[in-house]
Amino acid sequence: MWLALLGGLIPGCQELSAPDLDRCYAAYRAQMLSEPSPPATSPGRADWLVHAAAQTTRPEDRAALLTRPESDEPPSPEALFEQIPDPEDAETVFERRRAHLAETQAEARVLAALDRQHEKARGYLAQLRRPRQRHMTLSEAVQRALDNNYSIRIDSISPAISRAQLVEAEAVFDAVFFLDSSYRKIDQPSASQLAPTGSDTRMLSGGIRKLLPTGMQVQTSLDVTRQFLDNFQFQSLNPEYTSSFVTQFTQPLLRGFGLDYNRAQINISRLEQRIAEERFIQTARETLFRVEQAYWQLAQTRREVMILATSVAQNYVTHKNTEERLKLDATLIEYNNSLSRWKSREVEFQDAVRRVREAEDALKNLLNDPELRLSDEIEIIPNEPLFVGPLAVDQFAEVRTALDNRNEIRQAKLRIDQARIRTMAAKNETLPQLDLSFSYTGEGMGSTADNAFDSLGTSRYQSYTVAATFSYPIGNRQREAAWQRARLSERQAIIALNQTADSVVQEVNTAVRVLTVRYQNIPTQLISVQAAILNLASLQARTQRIDPSFLETELAAVENLNNARVTLLQILIQYNIAITALENAKGTLLEYNNVVVRDHTPGK
Repeated sequence: MWLALLGGLIPGCQELSAPDLDRCYAAYRAQMLSEPSPPATSPGRADWLVHAAAQTTRPEDRAALLTRPESDEPPSPEALFEQIPDPEDAETVFERRRAHLAETQAEARVLAALDRQHEKARGYLAQLRRPRQRHMTLSEAVQRALDNNYSIRIDSISPAISRAQLVEAEAVFDAVFFLDSSYRKIDQPSASQLAPTGSDTRMLSGGIRKLLPTGMQVQTSLDVTRQFLDNFQFQSLNPEYTSSFVTQFTQPLLRGFGLDYNRAQINISRLEQRIAEERFIQTARETLFRVEQAYWQLAQTRREVMILATSVAQNYVTHKNTEERLKLDATLIEYNNSLSRWKSREVEFQDAVRRVREAEDALKNLLNDPELRLSDEIEIIPNEPLFVGPLAVDQFAEVRTALDNRNEIRQAKLRIDQARIRTMAAKNETLPQLDLSFSYTGEGMGSTADNAFDSLGTSRYQSYTVAATFSYPIGNRQREAAWQRARLSERQAIIALNQTADSVVQEVNTAVRVLTVRYQNIPTQLISVQAAILNLASLQARTQRIDPSFLETELAAVENLNNARVTLLQILIQYNIAITALENAKGTLLEYNNVVVRDHTPGK
């Protein structure tokens, strides 16, 4: 139903004005749920620093998760972790498995085979060890990434850059002080006594000019000129000093008129600063999500090594048992078959160790921590326990929360505002150029500079000029095309908002779907693992004669148990990643992990 609602509301927003567009999305959000959800905490501004507090609330207590999915009684965490332990817990798990087998199986032969398997598995697990180990919780990984990640550090500078660009745009209206000086020497022949043969002219002019937000250009200046004429007896003052005070006003009446047009670049830069802030928060959120993904994938690869070590060791024990019975009931067919299976599983184990190394490097490359360099031989051991409890999910509320909180949607709306400002400015540019100007000049003259300035103060000589200028390109194609381009860009920005909203809804749907399905898979897959364990134990307890059929059945049972455990591990890892993916899709991952964003720019 809500998908149909989305299809009916959002596409209709493509050709709406700003108020209509806001009403459209407001109506969409209002119909997502009849009751409002708690407002999300708005992050602060950023040049931007982030830090994570210790996580104090478990996922099942989050207020944003409202209803619980239907499922059977969840299995205990102990029963799950017994099947997918970390290599760090290998000894404890081996002891528990042997104790359990000793309670249910009295045959010394079976216990000896288990001991042999565990001893071989220890040898395989030793390949995973490195000279140095670093135990790491999920919150520690998040904190290290927020402190050191290159992407976060790069984007933390972007708001400061945008702020500087805003100051640049505002500086257009700063007053400008100017000071001009010139010297002119003329020496030329003259055929008349009424014309001088040469002159010496020196001029000094200083003043202030400023652009006003209405588009008016204002300039005021004080000029002092000294002129000396050679061989000119008819001039009473030689040299003569002239002082003048000039004030000029030029106001556009059509093109270039108005506050909106002249402050357009300031408003665009201010919106760009907000976009940079939202983009920084988005980068921090997405980086945190990638860190959590990498953390759980490292935990997955390590547990896969543990599962494969046990499986390869079991293949080794089967091969050795076959080798020992070559003189009894086994043949070279069974011997070579078991050897082939064992070595094939060894190759898989070596590949699993490689995946652990790659997962460690992937996590290090996200943390960018100087204490965990990629060149260091450090074994990272995730200590965070997998979460296996049920979560409550209300899909309607999650979608509405995402539409209200995703930084991508906010950025898209801000870009629409920028496009509308550019459209308005381009429309103004299509108007004719009609400027009205006014100029006032007061002058004074004397034999010295002081006398000229005193004469200026009497306001005896005043001049006024009023002028109007008009121009308009024939056809005006350039500015009309620029206006058309701006309108198309605005339409493009609106469509991009719709596309972003649809992508956000899809992300939420996918995360909710994975979260629900993977939780339902957990008890089912655990039953599969337990059945595979019982099947293999029954085969090993009934071993009387080794023939091709029995050997193939036993090897298939070993492989089936290995695959069942790997599948269970994948389900649990995907379930934990889906929790983070849902919060990331909703745009609340920073708040979910108690991450605070602050603006540490000096003066802020």
